[in-house]
Amino acid sequence: NVMQTVTPTINPYLFEKQYDAFIRFVGEKSNIPFVSFASHPYTDQQEGYKYQIYRVARNKLSFHTWRKHDIGSGKIILATIETIEFPDNNLVPWQNRYGEQNRPHQPLFEAIGNSIKTEEVESALFNLYHSSNDEQIFDELIKIFGRNYSLLAYLYFIKDNSKYLPIAPTYFDRAFSLLGIEFKTSQRCSWENYFIYLQIISDIKIMLIEKLKSEVSLLDAHSFAWMLSAQMEKEDKLADVSEYLSLSSTEKNSVVRSRIGQGLFRQNLIEYWSACAVTGCKELKLLRASHIKPWSECGDIERLSLYNGLLLSPNLDVCFDAGFISFDDLGQILISNKISANDLQALSINKEMKLSNISSEHKKYLQYHRKHIYKQS
Repeated sequence: NVMQTVTPTINPYLFEKQYDAFIRFVGEKSNIPFVSFASHPYTDQQEGYKYQIYRVARNKLSFHTWRKHDIGSGKIILATIETIEFPDNNLVPWQNRYGEQNRPHQPLFEAIGNSIKTEEVESALFNLYHSSNDEQIFDELIKIFGRNYSLLAYLYFIKDNSKYLPIAPTYFDRAFSLLGIEFKTSQRCSWENYFIYLQIISDIKIMLIEKLKSEVSLLDAHSFAWMLSAQMEKEDKLADVSEYLSLSSTEKNSVVRSRIGQGLFRQNLIEYWSACAVTGCKELKLLRASHIKPWSECGDIERLSLYNGLLLSPNLDVCFDAGFISFDDLGQILISNKISANDLQALSINKEMKLSNISSEHKKYLQYHRKHIYKQS
């Protein structure tokens, strides 16, 4: 049964800022632009091991070979211990650094040689991997292992990595807070909490897909959140959002709205320009609200400034963003020699074009664009 729970929301502004910081961080680490999780050497080297652990663990567990008559034999317990205790497995803190009594899987050892306990433990583990009643089994496992979140999440992850994920509560609580998500997992091990945790990671995955326009797995989204708190924060590579966090909730909402579809920023540009700022095309569905000084480089006031925006036809918007065109202080188009005459003709861009309604307040933003974005010859 699907739980009726409300998933806490991700703040789109904070996501965008930390996503941009993530792209920069990974690029700096490897000198290779980040285009997808699957193809990037740094994320693969840092996080790809989780897929390897998953494969090794499933191989050791071999739960598909278990039969009902194995329950009580000790075979299932031994396989589970082996699935936890192998050298590269850092998804659950199994090493007895704190003495054997503090190992999360200690109840497995305690059950060995006790036929009643062996039966109880193996029955729960058998059901975990051979039935779909995951919610009820979670409660049974809590009775055996206590509220040991990282261990229980790991056992579920080994069952199905397209649905379930490992957890390190301290790090994920921090990552969620960096993304404006009001949700805690520390000291809150329960099926409902785990379910919401998975939903949040799934929402992060959807936002990453929208950004990257490429395939993103649940485990990739997990890695993104993990790297924010476990790596980027330690190395002081997170986005500085102090200005935003100091705003009132009304101002925060305004900044967020300006980033979402038909936000305030776009509405202001439509009122000012009423058509494409260059071609005069009036079909608003086709026009893009383009920041002159890029969103990621702006302070919060600049982000919403009417004068930091142009309403452009898609072909002009893409060329402007990529720095193939810019405009001088009088609004006259500048065309980079990095784009061919054939492409300009195909895009219907010519040197006679100019902005229709330029104000003196546009100038500082246009100067920024010419200096930092425009591909000068």
